[in-house]
Amino acid sequence: MSRRAPTVRRRLRRLTDAGVLAFRCDLAAPPAGHPVPVTLLGQAPARDMGAVNRTLAALPECRLVAGVTGPANVLATLWVHDVADIQRRETALCARLPALTASVKRMGHLLDAAGRRTGGMQPNYPW
Repeated sequence: MSRRAPTVRRRLRRLTDAGVLAFRCDLAAPPAGHPVPVTLLGQAPARDMGAVNRTLAALPECRLVAGVTGPANVLATLWVHDVADIQRRETALCARLPALTASVKRMGHLLDAAGRRTGGMQPNYPW
């Protein structure tokens, strides 16, 4: 065994104990009981991004959370049980995370609470 292995083991233990690093096993959605993947975009103030991302990442149904650039600076992918669960999850997340505002839906269309289009966002791509 290399002398580096104990160092790596010690550093990994320190990171996992601090909650900085977590190991997950990924598998196919249907056997996991979460057959509907949904990606949500939202916006949070920069000062709240750490807390928002940590809260989202701690959810068992969260598969990905990322801070991204642009008006919608939070991206999260969840596995939910059915399509009806999407709105319930989003409403619960916004109640739990008051700094998070879910805003952009359906390919850049802004929707009201009833799901009707109220406007749109023009992408601001540099290319």
